[in-house]
Order: sequence, then structure tokens, then C-alpha cells
Amino acid sequence: MYASMLMIGCLLLGQAETAVDEGLQIQVRRLVRQLDAPRLADREEAEAKLIAAGPSILKLLPPDSARASAEAKQRLARVRNKLQMAAAKAATNASQITLEAKGMPLSEIMAELRKQSGNEIVDLREDFGHPVTDPKLDVSLDKVPFLKALDEVLDKAELTVYPFHQSAGVGVVGRSETQKPRLGKACYDGPFRFETTSILAKRDLRDTAGEAMKVILEVAWEPRLQPISIMQRLSDLKVVDENGDPIQVDSTSVKLEVVPVEDDSTASLSLPLVLPSRDVKRIGKLTGKIEPTIPGKKELFTFDNLTEAKNVEKRLAGTKVTLEKVRRNNQIWEVRIRVGFDTPGGALESHRGWIFRNEAYLKDADGKRIPHDGMQTTRQTEDEVGIAYMFVLEKPPEKHTFVYEAPGTIATSQFEYTIEDIDLP
Repeated sequence: MYASMLMIGCLLLGQAETAVDEGLQIQVRRLVRQLDAPRLADREEAEAKLIAAGPSILKLLPPDSARASAEAKQRLARVRNKLQMAAAKAATNASQITLEAKGMPLSEIMAELRKQSGNEIVDLREDFGHPVTDPKLDVSLDKVPFLKALDEVLDKAELTVYPFHQSAGVGVVGRSETQKPRLGKACYDGPFRFETTSILAKRDLRDTAGEAMKVILEVAWEPRLQPISIMQRLSDLKVVDENGDPIQVDSTSVKLEVVPVEDDSTASLSLPLVLPSRDVKRIGKLTGKIEPTIPGKKELFTFDNLTEAKNVEKRLAGTKVTLEKVRRNNQIWEVRIRVGFDTPGGALESHRGWIFRNEAYLKDADGKRIPHDGMQTTRQTEDEVGIAYMFVLEKPPEKHTFVYEAPGTIATSQFEYTIEDIDLP
């Protein structure tokens, strides 16, 4: 009986969602037709309403139609570009978790966190010889950022994060008796988590100029993101002791920068402070902000008619990819492209290699994926990179498609942190 009721409920829910989708499709089709309306006011109204509908309608927008006027095509291109930009920027926001559960197994809670956030969570307990249990937990989360929600669940299950996990995702292990809970030690802003993990103090008994103190700040982020770089301006760092008196920051003109390793989801910043007197027992408040450069949502740039293509441009959101040409050298076919970003924010500086890890491949007429056999840089400026991809093929790629994956935007944002009551050694 219960199974039958559940099946009927699922069918009714599916029908309701389908009805909503169909209604939205009809509305989008009507507004797209209105882009070609005789009155200017109607055309502008349709464009504004399509943009206001948000990125969810991207999949409902039609391809360019030869029957549409030049103005309608322009308006549709503007709508698509603005929605792609919005979708790309939204990818760098914090994932929000909503979950109300009584006595739910840990494994099911973790599955829900993965589903709602798009972040991988890897259970490493068996690898470390820790007991692999599946306790039932009570959880009440209402639009809580993923990293804070994860901390709450881990604390309830007496687990913690293994910071040296070497593949994509958050590695989870058992929490030892000496380790403290994660909630209350950190602060959160957007998709980032901030926690001071240690303090290194040095007193020179012969020369006070040799005295120094460093606070190690761990910066963690949602694994679905991969920051290109993280910068901390020491001029943005403010520190006071338990009495509210300032603790000086050493070298305030310096900018600290870390380049995260691929698949890592944590990095450490060593914050240099002037060693206070022995009367100071703790840092009352430490505030600062980081400036990470974050690639947005990945977009697919596809090119056909490869043997005839020359300087073909494709733009999605804030990224432009140009297929310069495809040329043959014996059995090697060289596909030359240029990749440019509207707001690169230093992401293309020569010491950053992230862009060379973007996927680039051919697809044959049957849809089979053909990886490239090598690449070389042909150009590198502040906002554009040229790359030649080599493919060893027996026949000309006349019916092949070249596919290149790149973020739709590159954003440099600011995220703030405030950490209080840090005991000094």
C-alpha cells in the first residue's frame, strides 16, 4: 500500500514538474517571437523579461534562426550572453544546504550534501584504519553554506577533515580524542572557510630585531571550485589583543599569494606579526580579506568544418575562443586556437599553468572522443593565450568536431574573515 502511494505521489510530482516546464517553454517561445515584434517597446520588453527569467532558461533558448531579423538575432545573442554570464558568476557563490532530518544515517546525509552542493566527499576512514560506522543523526539545516553544514555534520559524527587528501573532494577521517570540534573554530564567507591552525613565535634573547610571530591561516574552499590564485594584502590585515590594543602587522606593503595545487581544496597563508610583549596572552580579534581569482562555470566551445575553418570566433559569457586554422604536417593535424577573457585579472600570467589543463579534443562522426597528442604555446599576453593542439590522424578531419572547454568567466572577488580569541604560545 505504502509503495503504491509513494509511486502515485512520484507520478503526480513528475506531472506537475512537466506542466511547469511546458508552461515555461511556451512563455520563452512567446518572448523569443516577440523579439521580432513591430513595436520597439514590445521588443525591448521581451528582451528584458528573458534576461529576468534567469540562467535556467538557457536550455530553452532556440538556436539562431535564418528567418529571424538581424535585430532579433542581436537581441537573442545579448540575452544568451547575459544569462551565460549570470550562470558563470553564480558558480562561484556558496552552495546552500537545506536538510531537515531525524535519525538519518550519516551515509544518506553525506549523499544529500553531495547532491545539493556538487562537491565530492570521500570517506577515508577505512584507509586510515578508523572504525567505519554509519550513525543516525538529527540535522536541521536551512540554507547553510556547504562548508559550515559539513562541519556541523562531522562534529555530530565525531569526524574531521583530512587536509592532505590528494584528489578532488573533501577527505573525511575519524576525529581523535585530542582534536577539537570544527564548529566554533572557523568563520565562513561565500564558498570559503577560514581557520587559524597554529602560531609560530620566536624570541631572540640577544637581539630584539630577530623577534617575530607568524599566524598560520588555513583557507579552505568548496572542492567544486579551483581557485587560480589567492592573494592577501597585509595592509588589509587588522589584529588586536585581548584588551583591544593593536598588534602590529609586519611589512604591510607586502602581498602574500598562493597558487593552489590542482585538486587541493585548502591552502595556508603565513601572516607575519610583530611579536607582542609577554603580557599579551591572546589575539582578541584578527580580521582580513583575501582576493581569490576563480574560474567560473565550464563552457563548451565547438567548431565544425575544420579543414576549411579560418579565424572562426565563438563567444560564451566572458570568454572568446578563436579557431585560427587547422593545418596538416604529414599525419599530424595542428589545431590552432586563441583563448581570451574579458576580465582575466592576472590569471594568464606566464607562471600560471592552469589554462593548459583545459580539455581539448576531437569528436569523430560517430561521437568518439579523440584526445590530442601534444600541444605548444603560440602566444601569451595579459588577456589572451594561443595554443596549438596536435592530433595524429590517418584521414583528414573533414567530419570531425573540435571541442574546447574553458571557464565562461574569470572573477576576482573579495572574501572577509574575522577570527577571535586566539591563544598565544
